Amino acid sequence: MKAQNPSHASMEWMAGLFRSCESAWGPLTPEDLKRSMGGEWSKLRAKNVLAALRDPSSIPRHQLETKERLLAVRVMRANTPVARLISRHTRALLRAYFKAGKISTRIADRDVVDRFVEMTQPERILYDEVERYISETYNQASDKEKSAVGFVLTIYRKRLASSFHALRKTLENHLEAIDAMGRANGQPRRVDEDDIPDDDETLDDAPDIDEALDLERQALTLEEKGDIERLLGAIRALPPDTKLRHLLEELATLRADGYRQAMVFTGYTDTMDFLRDHVAADPAVTVMCFSGRGGEVRDQDGTWRRVSRDEVKRRFREGMADILLCTDAAAEGLNFQFCGALLNYDMPWNPMRVEQRIGRIDRLGQRFERVRIVNLHYADTVEADVYCSLRDRIGLFQSVVGTLQPILAKLPSLIADRILRRRCDSKSDLETVHDDVVSAVNSARDGGFDLDAVTDADLEEPPRPSPPLDMNGLELLLRYPEALPPGLAVRQMGDRQWAFGAPGMAEEVRISTDPTFVEEHPDTVELWSPGNPLFPTPDVYAGPSELPPEARLDTILQVLATLMQ
Repeated sequence: MKAQNPSHASMEWMAGLFRSCESAWGPLTPEDLKRSMGGEWSKLRAKNVLAALRDPSSIPRHQLETKERLLAVRVMRANTPVARLISRHTRALLRAYFKAGKISTRIADRDVVDRFVEMTQPERILYDEVERYISETYNQASDKEKSAVGFVLTIYRKRLASSFHALRKTLENHLEAIDAMGRANGQPRRVDEDDIPDDDETLDDAPDIDEALDLERQALTLEEKGDIERLLGAIRALPPDTKLRHLLEELATLRADGYRQAMVFTGYTDTMDFLRDHVAADPAVTVMCFSGRGGEVRDQDGTWRRVSRDEVKRRFREGMADILLCTDAAAEGLNFQFCGALLNYDMPWNPMRVEQRIGRIDRLGQRFERVRIVNLHYADTVEADVYCSLRDRIGLFQSVVGTLQPILAKLPSLIADRILRRRCDSKSDLETVHDDVVSAVNSARDGGFDLDAVTDADLEEPPRPSPPLDMNGLELLLRYPEALPPGLAVRQMGDRQWAFGAPGMAEEVRISTDPTFVEEHPDTVELWSPGNPLFPTPDVYAGPSELPPEARLDTILQVLATLMQ
């Protein structure tokens, strides 16, 4: 449906879809038609276009004038099943709502800053040496061995881009594993979960932990112990990463600019452990951590103590920590609209994971008018070149990527392929990666599915019926459970939460009708509202013919209305 002047066959298919939509959801209203046609609307044109689209015969559509045909295409594009079923609210549209006074919640703007860290000469020599080791080891492997070797070498490369400390830790673990393989009673180590590909897969099928362990064992038999020892010796001789100094400088700049709190993201727990004592060395700064291990706070004696996820959220929300150091485990479920700054110490190969990180602070209700995003890159690396290309071509992290999401999801494979198959340390190699990215972006824009193009982005919201219940009404139902269908058990546990039980449930579940409270406790509390599986519909507990009068929805609403009087 992207073509403005579709072929005859496409036009007929679209017209059939338009008629099916009207059959399923009702005829197009005059208001919707006028909005779809925009400035080209007139009563006569609207009548001709609608009559042609609604006629099963193709003859009326053949008889449309050129301008009317283009308007017909515009009307069909704006009235599809997707447009009828999806309410699309982009950040740009929400900003327009705010400026028009239709919502009271401001949408923050983003200041995205890329800092390119120049390595010291010893760092650059080591960086190039690791890349040379990766490409040579991979290219020397047989076709049968390449999958296992590529998996392990990709881990090395990702950790190298994060911090030299992260690479050091995994090389030390691999060295121990090689030694253990030579002992009769040697025990295999467990794969670090940070190294298991997730959304940013670099293999066709992401392995689980057991498969990853098997791949690692295969690769270890092919790696030379002497090579790993040589790389480890060079890493141990390095001072703390130059990138660390840049991080501390950026944090100081943010504080001076009024951003007292900041989140610092890294993909690796080893990098987080390396950073936290350095960042906490400033007595004026309080640091807290969150990773797959859970939350951690620093006691006065310098030791780190575990705390719960909810405790991390409470402490940061109440200003008890200035810096929250975290891995991507915090990219889900931790929402901090009060924090206005975020630093990416390393950049995942899939940019959509960076977007997930940014989404922890760039949310509705953000307290700051502008959120500051700082991305740290090692200069003159393939990753930095890819991100630069995307920033230039699509405004990465500034605008909706739309049709480009599938392309961004493929970037990890593209980067891994270039790193494994060539050294990527020459200008021509980097230019090849740049050209591949630009070509993929152009192809996606030409042929991808654009959700924004088939959903309504008009400032005028269509008329909607009033809901039979609002959240206050649902809370009242919980306070007076006699209004609920038989078989449901509700027990108040606090000011904003209840224990909920239903037939077939093994144990009670905590529920609430307060979205803010649920957002503060996403792992332990369910939002009790229509759409949640816990929310009762009358026919869940009995067939329509068996439904007692007191369980009918209209009866419940009548009881509720009586309670509210």
